[in-house]
Amino acid sequence: MGSTEILRQSDRECGLSWCFVQLKVLPSPALDLTIGRLRRQLAGQRHNARRTNMNKSDYWNREEFEGLTSLSAALRTESCLEQLAAYCDLREKGLRREALTRLNAFIEQMRCVAVPDQRALAVHVLESHWRFPQAYRFLAVPLRNDFLERVLKEWRAADAKNPVPLRYLALLCRDGDLLEEALRRNPQDDHVRATLAGDFIDMVDYATHHLAEGEFIGDEDEAFAALAKADSLLSGAVEPSSVRALRHEVDELAGLLADWKQYREAPEGTFPEWCLAQNRDHHWRSTVYYDGGAD
Repeated sequence: MGSTEILRQSDRECGLSWCFVQLKVLPSPALDLTIGRLRRQLAGQRHNARRTNMNKSDYWNREEFEGLTSLSAALRTESCLEQLAAYCDLREKGLRREALTRLNAFIEQMRCVAVPDQRALAVHVLESHWRFPQAYRFLAVPLRNDFLERVLKEWRAADAKNPVPLRYLALLCRDGDLLEEALRRNPQDDHVRATLAGDFIDMVDYATHHLAEGEFIGDEDEAFAALAKADSLLSGAVEPSSVRALRHEVDELAGLLADWKQYREAPEGTFPEWCLAQNRDHHWRSTVYYDGGAD
């Protein structure tokens, strides 16, 4: 059988989805990295290890476990979130089934809480999670669908002019239309601005992730346009230092696209060979292939 690109399981706890593993040298972590981008940065550390009988200080996913511990402490500042904090503790211990039992109990508990309190708690949960994005599997599907999205959607429907539920729903769902609307309402919101710019950067990143093999995915003009949108968004940041890492990615991708365009006009050898001859320094991804084992 033919070769297949290695896949990894994503963080979706219910209704599993899959995405490609691509290894890339990335800039140092910064606070402006969104949760999704941090997952990609940590992707190279994920393997089929198991937690049992392993020294936690050397464990492959130590960052996530430390994030869950910190997140648990942040949630416990609200007594109504004790069940959710316990969910984090159990996830940190690797007890997924017990953790989901606690999570379901929390969700049912929230249905009995007054609506204004549900709204305040939903905001507190999201703000706490964004402080510790390395706990990337915290937002299990039941938590997203049956508490956070439910509360925010109902809040937005009941108070359409209120920018708060729009903002948090846009950031939670990473919905482009909602993010753009939230940014129109508050152009000074650098978190929304960075998230929207990051999504455009991800489009270009995906389109270029096979350039080492001479393959561009999608339309080149669309990639240039997406990168221009990201650049424009970042240029409008109130605090430029908060989007420094994203700005670095835009600059790197802009150079890569420019070199690809020039190479396509007069290709000589492979694209990496051409870049080397032109003294262009790009960080090439390593795409790993394996034989499925069937004859």
